[in-house]
Amino acid sequence: MEHRLPIRIAVSGCLLGEAVRYDGGHRRSSYVTDALGGVFELVSECPEVGIGLGVPRPKVRLERSGNVARLLGSRDEDLTPLMDGYARQAATTFDAARVAGIVLKSRSPSCGMGDVKLHEDGAVVAENGTGIFASRLAADLPEAPRISEADLESPARRDHWLTRVFALAELRELSADPPDAARLYDFHARWKMVLMAHSERTARRLGRFLAGTRGGRHALPRYRKAFLAGLAEPASAGTHHNALLHLAGHLRKPLDPAVRDRLGGEIAAFLAGEIPLAAPVRSLAAWAKRLGVRSLADQAYLAERPRPLGYREAIYRE
Repeated sequence: MEHRLPIRIAVSGCLLGEAVRYDGGHRRSSYVTDALGGVFELVSECPEVGIGLGVPRPKVRLERSGNVARLLGSRDEDLTPLMDGYARQAATTFDAARVAGIVLKSRSPSCGMGDVKLHEDGAVVAENGTGIFASRLAADLPEAPRISEADLESPARRDHWLTRVFALAELRELSADPPDAARLYDFHARWKMVLMAHSERTARRLGRFLAGTRGGRHALPRYRKAFLAGLAEPASAGTHHNALLHLAGHLRKPLDPAVRDRLGGEIAAFLAGEIPLAAPVRSLAAWAKRLGVRSLADQAYLAERPRPLGYREAIYRE
């Protein structure tokens, strides 16, 4: 499916090469600028500059007190309320701009997610903190998937994030039009196998839900919440393997036995970690198109994504 509107991604400005870090430098990510930037519309954001800290500036830090983390300046001034308020505004802005994904700078006391140094009485006591800006975005903009530039280097985590971005963008287009049961059913049929790879339980539950409802205005919000929650669950090589076998089952009768065996070999090679997921997916898509298998014609699982993203092109290491 071609998206009618550009897909927007919010990105920490330093990852775009903007000189906004405390030392006046940047942390440009070529994958962000070249790969993501070549496909998506990037929205730059630097929360520390946003709250008026300037460039260059003294370092800020996360200070832990009990179970609460505070963002403190170089003179121990508490910047937490200021950053929290700014993050609320940013979440509202991102929502209005229909941002479908967020890339944040790792280890940043503002933007880091689970990898930030936590201080206590002048010493680093842990390195699993989450920045105030990132934490508020998670609370106020839960639908938009978040990832750090460090996690973009993990094939499985990157692919999971991209899957969620494409799904949210398409679901928003569905939500933007007047509710229509047929369109909701079509969306579920298109995305069912993707969802199965992440949460088979959710896929089956939503199938039963749609079978027992007329769809439309009241069904969509409930469906949307459950669908996105299910898709947020990480997939594994094993769950992808099950999805591939299910899709291959649609080709069992029309395929020549020798071709069927080769396809089965590709699927097994993916599970063994010998080839990337893209290989059996492309084979399935090509044969479905060649044979005119209507049940696979519009499957999101088999959709070709822009090559610069490297989507499913690397071998998963679990």
